[in-house]
Amino acid sequence: MKSDSISFYVQSYFMSYLINQRGYGANTVASYRDTFKLLFVFLKGASKIVARLSLIDLDKACILDFMLWLETERKNAVSTRNVRLAHFKSFFGYVLTISPELMDHCSQIINIPFKKVEKKPPSYLSETETKTLLQTPDSNSPDGLRHMSMLTLLYDSACRVQELIGLNVADVTLERICKLFVKGKGDKYREIPILPETGKILRQYINVFGLQPEQPLFLNRQGKRLTRAGISHILNKYLHVAKTQGNDFAKDSLSAHLMRHSKASHLVNHGVNIYHIRDFLGHSSVVTTQIYLASNPEVTRAAIEGVALRIAPDSAKYYSTEEKADLMAFLDNLV
Repeated sequence: MKSDSISFYVQSYFMSYLINQRGYGANTVASYRDTFKLLFVFLKGASKIVARLSLIDLDKACILDFMLWLETERKNAVSTRNVRLAHFKSFFGYVLTISPELMDHCSQIINIPFKKVEKKPPSYLSETETKTLLQTPDSNSPDGLRHMSMLTLLYDSACRVQELIGLNVADVTLERICKLFVKGKGDKYREIPILPETGKILRQYINVFGLQPEQPLFLNRQGKRLTRAGISHILNKYLHVAKTQGNDFAKDSLSAHLMRHSKASHLVNHGVNIYHIRDFLGHSSVVTTQIYLASNPEVTRAAIEGVALRIAPDSAKYYSTEEKADLMAFLDNLV
């Protein structure tokens, strides 16, 4: 028998819909879960007892108040706020399928508009900054070698942080061709090529620590699998070290995703085909990958000029006699 409690609908949504029907992976389910956990924190702060609330209590006004709370109290970006709203739209879409009598209630929330987000090219480290960061750990110490291996692989593979965390030693091939076998979004697997130099660092790291194939590739000091927070701590630790050594960095803090952006942007800057970059990053659509083209308009300019040089007619005939004389004088004085 159906109940009108929030608990009934939320549990049904996660178990029957997200997991069984849609088959979402653990990371995606966790993102939806966190949205509802935040909602319950918000409701508790408003002196509401979640166990006593019915679905009708989660009305449009409540959801809008929650969105405002995310932005003002938690300082969430508009993009994050929109992700949370998308989760609620999905939830009430599901509620509508099992309780059509709640159509008016669900439609009010489903029709809440997303806030417009100013789309900016992704931020990234320069190649000089990246090289400096990767050379900062002291590879002569065990901890330094572990950190150098992690940072180098994070950049070279452009792994998502969860993909890196989930790696076991057996997922790394360090033979003539070095590569990773990672589990990405939607539980999709892909192979990622890595440079031989990265492979050498990883091989030394694995040997020094005596890691076995079934073990996680990166462990913390407690012998447990490295966490997101642990990776963030290591990145910012070496950013601080590099700065104290007199190196200039445009960024005050680093994240694993910034390293992924950096690798993708460097590939674009060196003229790698956008479709190859899409497959390398594990994007489902090249539309997602195209944001990296906008990060360096010089790449687009060079590509356009390359075509123009092959197609446009010779412009020399369009110079006047005086302009030609000036050009000749200019060329004569170049060297």
